[in-house]
Amino acid sequence: MGFNNVSTESQKVSIVLPCYNPASGWSDLILKRMQELRAVLPAYELEFILSNDGSTRLQAEEVNRITQQEGIIFLNHPQNEGKGSCIRKGAAYSHGEFIVYTDIDFPFGIDPIVQMVSLLHDNPSCQFVYGARTKSYFKQLPLKRKVISYGLKMLNSLLLSPKTKDTQAGIKALKREVLQDLLLTQTNSFVFEIEYMSKLMRKKVGIQSIPVQPEPNLIFTDFSSKTIWRELMNLVWIYAHRRVEAVPQPTIRTNHSSETYAGGYADF
Repeated sequence: MGFNNVSTESQKVSIVLPCYNPASGWSDLILKRMQELRAVLPAYELEFILSNDGSTRLQAEEVNRITQQEGIIFLNHPQNEGKGSCIRKGAAYSHGEFIVYTDIDFPFGIDPIVQMVSLLHDNPSCQFVYGARTKSYFKQLPLKRKVISYGLKMLNSLLLSPKTKDTQAGIKALKREVLQDLLLTQTNSFVFEIEYMSKLMRKKVGIQSIPVQPEPNLIFTDFSSKTIWRELMNLVWIYAHRRVEAVPQPTIRTNHSSETYAGGYADF
């Protein structure tokens, strides 16, 4: 697809949005955020990739609105496999020198995206940026999610580094040279980022963080016992295999499919 009023010398930024069962009005929000981001990042060519993870409900009129827009790639994955798988598949279609992934409801707004792109651009040694949620964020969480989040922070200090305690905010950015490490992760669910960051730290990749706060109207959802148990098992797997590198070499895809479906995820 083409882009309007963009220099051929512009760096490209790919924004990957994992999608699952959207709330009504999702297309309005995406179009609004696209417009805002293009206004504040005029020096970059922006590519938006919506990666559907087996959504079971979707409004056809909203899909039509989105598919008529330039600069959006829709990927439809019929089977629900999890957020990690969904992000990997979306990132594999990216062309950007910088790749950002965040939830489809843009839970932290657009400011962190701008900050992350700036960090990657201005710091040659920085290859990965993650959002670190503030104390005010955790105060707003439902009790069950609050307990899980604090438990994960403690575990992260053991698995990764005492300085890296928050891996689960729904926004990250990376340079293309560390994309392959993302594609080599094997965890399909929310906690795949712990596996990914563990890989990067073992390679001594330059990592930075920025504080992020939720949008004022963000609605926090809760998690089922089944989801919690699944994530615990995935964490056990990551811990047991944290020193084992995946062997298969996935291909970074260049042929874009325009298919339909979109939705949202929540982070731990």
